[in-house]
Amino acid sequence: MITSTLDDEKQPAIFYASTQQNQPLIISLHTWSGNYQQTDELVKECINRDYNYIHPDFRGPNNTYKALGSKYVVQDIEDAIAFAIENGKVDTDNIHVVGTSGGGHATLLTYMMTKYPVKTFSAWVPISDLKKWYYESEGRGTKYSFDIAAATVKDAEFDKENYYLDDQEAIKRSPIHMRTPVEKRKNSKLYIYAGIHDGYKGSVPISQSLDFYNKVVIDFDSMEKMAIIPQEDIIELLASRNFLATNKDTIADRTIHYQKTYKDLVQLTIFEGTHECLTSVALNQVVTDKVLVIGDSNGAKENGWVDQLKTMHFENFIYNTSISGNTIGFNNNGQERLNTLLNINRYLDEAEKELHGLDKVVIMLGTNDCKAVFDKRKKEIPENMVALLKKIKSHAAYKKYKPQIFVISPPPCGEDHIMQEKYHGSSGRVKWLVPQLKNVAALNDCKYIDIHTKLAPNWSRLAKDGIHPEEEGQIIMSRIIDEQMN
Repeated sequence: MITSTLDDEKQPAIFYASTQQNQPLIISLHTWSGNYQQTDELVKECINRDYNYIHPDFRGPNNTYKALGSKYVVQDIEDAIAFAIENGKVDTDNIHVVGTSGGGHATLLTYMMTKYPVKTFSAWVPISDLKKWYYESEGRGTKYSFDIAAATVKDAEFDKENYYLDDQEAIKRSPIHMRTPVEKRKNSKLYIYAGIHDGYKGSVPISQSLDFYNKVVIDFDSMEKMAIIPQEDIIELLASRNFLATNKDTIADRTIHYQKTYKDLVQLTIFEGTHECLTSVALNQVVTDKVLVIGDSNGAKENGWVDQLKTMHFENFIYNTSISGNTIGFNNNGQERLNTLLNINRYLDEAEKELHGLDKVVIMLGTNDCKAVFDKRKKEIPENMVALLKKIKSHAAYKKYKPQIFVISPPPCGEDHIMQEKYHGSSGRVKWLVPQLKNVAALNDCKYIDIHTKLAPNWSRLAKDGIHPEEEGQIIMSRIIDEQMN
């Protein structure tokens, strides 16, 4: 029993504390008409994995004034998280909120309101706009419009025979009308899932998910265009319950009809299904990789290979320190900030602080070390990589987490006639460097990934300036790296 810090009412919960220290915490939020006692498929898996788990009541079914996204509900969920942290063995950097239907609404509400550093929010077939859903439910003749009316009108004023919606109260409790706390969510991920037939074979139209995804993306960046779901796509999804696309991926055993991702912050997935949660994947986001990337302009570039990796593995947390002009061990253009040897301790400190751990260190450098100005110093390049790997392995973060280190060859360079003068001769120097770095990686017990050999035959087509591939080339680079890393 958890006493509300808002009105002192006791709220029951199902709770499991892990037997080991520093384990994840799963907050599983009950459905619209359910309560803390409903069957929850996640509980068995949480116990099997020895995760901390809590399934709070937060005022029970959504048909009373204190339920359905009220200030009491918000505080009940906060109180449940606090209880779990105090009474479990919780890694507070590994907290996850999961909910389906009404629990999906509560998950979106928590995304907007919680003060806790939640790592992931997983909302399945959620309701985001209560006012819209009231009229959608009225049109479908379902009981949910009655529930929304009962929850938005004070109990003493509610008339079962002549019920009505309190518009302002519905808007106040709707996540889509709240301002996204973008600064607080820059280290969190929001997953939104909906079955494409929901609203037809189910009670919640997928527009509730599509519109909320767009709202959050715009709150992060009002100028964002590529990640936004176009209205014509929304119309096609709603009208045809399908989407014209080739090579569709799957989630569990279901076809993914449509997927949109904004950076490594928000992802929407419309799958072949109805009003449901695919419980076999609901906890997939708990065990993920924490990756430090060290690179140059190709890694720093928008839609570059690092951004492509983030899209391919949305579940991973990637801290990208790539910067244009970066080298392994030279002061490029006289700038110490472009010398990784001089900055590696800072990179590792920042990554550990942001990621709260470290599983992989990925290094793709060498192109700028092979510039014409460093021609006479090229033999220093592999020596500098040896020094860099030794500094990484001597750092406290490496000693604590023992991350895998991946050394990636620099990509090819074009011929001199298409490149700026500062890169003249780089093609030959890079070819010389590739086997040198392979040897360094082997001697220092690091994984080596050769992208140079695979990219060379098509490089002139992929990189018009000889150095920076366009998006197609960046995607190919990222796929080669991903295949080798996994």
